[in-house]
Amino acid sequence: MRSARVLLVPLMMLTLVVTACGGTAPTATGTPGASAAAATQTPKPSPIKIKSSYGNVTPSNLAPFLAKELGIFEKYNLDVTLDLIDGGVASSAALVSGNTQVGNFGGTEAMSAVAGGSDMQVIALFVPVTPWQLLAKSDFKSPADLKGKTVGVASIGGSAYIAAVTALQKMGLDPQKDVNIQAFGNTANLAAAMLGGAAYAGPGHPPDTVKLLASGFKVVYDLAAEKVLATDNCTVVLKSWAEKNPQAVQAYIDAEIEALGIAKKDKAKTLPILAKLLKLDINKADDAAAVSQTYDFYVQSIFPLYPHPTVASFNASRDALVAQNPNVKDMDVTKVFDDKYVSDAEKRGVGK
Repeated sequence: MRSARVLLVPLMMLTLVVTACGGTAPTATGTPGASAAAATQTPKPSPIKIKSSYGNVTPSNLAPFLAKELGIFEKYNLDVTLDLIDGGVASSAALVSGNTQVGNFGGTEAMSAVAGGSDMQVIALFVPVTPWQLLAKSDFKSPADLKGKTVGVASIGGSAYIAAVTALQKMGLDPQKDVNIQAFGNTANLAAAMLGGAAYAGPGHPPDTVKLLASGFKVVYDLAAEKVLATDNCTVVLKSWAEKNPQAVQAYIDAEIEALGIAKKDKAKTLPILAKLLKLDINKADDAAAVSQTYDFYVQSIFPLYPHPTVASFNASRDALVAQNPNVKDMDVTKVFDDKYVSDAEKRGVGK
């Protein structure tokens, strides 16, 4: 018994020393709490890298641009490089070649690519009705004044081209015979060509129309007011890539929709980013007014929160495209787009 008491004293002293130093006395079973949690915690996966492009300096590309600027892509674990590739045709070519994985450009370019054998697929449609007006110089009095004149577009077969062709046909003119349609490469060059006298007429939308109207151009046909169906800006991928990366595709669409939801709710937050996209100076009164008008027109009147691609819009664009590309005449447009990603986002209430 004496030896037991002698051993007990050192053990009690050891316990007191450990406790005083901020530790805890050892136990037979140990503590599974923090150490077990650390051992079972799942590490966050590395961000998925995506190279993406947008085809013109235009408000139509606000969704991906805003998602990039506000860090929303990162929220969805995407590392997105977003670059301007001037013109929808060039953006389409970059996608086909594999230089990008996601493109933001017109549905007409996508249809032309599919007609040419590409497995291109539209997964969102942000501009389902045309934002374009056809403008002409101040001396315009009737459709006959356009005969023999140069009508500018951004690219042959692109959204501005479809708008010009549609407007001319509605005015009773033959786009192939009555006018000279000339492409200037992109929408910025188109507006500059009109202002510089290289084109008598051409399609425009805010903010370009602000300067065009101030310079004496007049609206001769307002497609936007008629809510003419269009496929002016889409998010596009290759089907083969999407099938291998469905989570990345869904995350990209979710980020774009969340960005649009923010834009619709918060004009003040959106305006400086929209100005950056359009290369305008929000601190200049004229530019600030143009950006504000552009926001009101596009964000509140053109963009749907859920950018579903629709058969009606693609059929309308296809029919207008036939004159330039006969290969799309009998195209089943449902082969060109897939609405499942936008539908999935809507079911989950993304962006609300």
